[in-house]
Amino acid sequence: MIAFTLLTLALVLVVSPSTANTSHSNSFDAIKGCLQFDEVPGYNDTPVYFPTNSFRNVGRTSNSRYFRIGIVGANDGHIRFGRSAFPYDESVVELVLSGWGNTQSVARRQLRRRNQSFTNVLLKEASTPRLLHRSRPLVFRLEVFDNGRVQLTKDGERRPFFEYSDSQNAIPPDYMAFVKWDVDLIYFYDCPLNDDGAGAVGEESVLLRCSLA
Repeated sequence: MIAFTLLTLALVLVVSPSTANTSHSNSFDAIKGCLQFDEVPGYNDTPVYFPTNSFRNVGRTSNSRYFRIGIVGANDGHIRFGRSAFPYDESVVELVLSGWGNTQSVARRQLRRRNQSFTNVLLKEASTPRLLHRSRPLVFRLEVFDNGRVQLTKDGERRPFFEYSDSQNAIPPDYMAFVKWDVDLIYFYDCPLNDDGAGAVGEESVLLRCSLA
């Protein structure tokens, strides 16, 4: 009896759909489904703190909550979050994105009083040149961990562009506010999370299939 061995080689070229569509994408497609906030108060005006438990899109892990946010403006995006809608005489987190002429970002723990005086404690400072843009949105994921760690990650990226930890003073994102410094801004919040983007195939891959009979 003669045994025959059949060797079949199949070469399959897989091209990522995202590669084919990149040249035709519109940057504002990223904010589809978000809520828009454009009557943004000044830095020392009274902000509106939105309760995050009313958001439609909040991601949860065993030890964190995360949100997807967009900002359009030349510089100085300011996001604050804390425990209450009127956080006077209590600490909040303040994130400054593209401050100092669109060159750097910082995280602060801020104590603001009823007379609008405040005290800042610097938690992290990082160089982030040209992060914001006046005519296209920066869209990112803001993740707040129970242990005080905070990470900001751009859409389509896996590594945070800004992160810090304040384990001794962990502040939950139960309420969130948006303010401005010296230029008008538009914020997009409660955005769809796009969690289905994880695990996408790379730009090109080759699959080699072998079978023996």
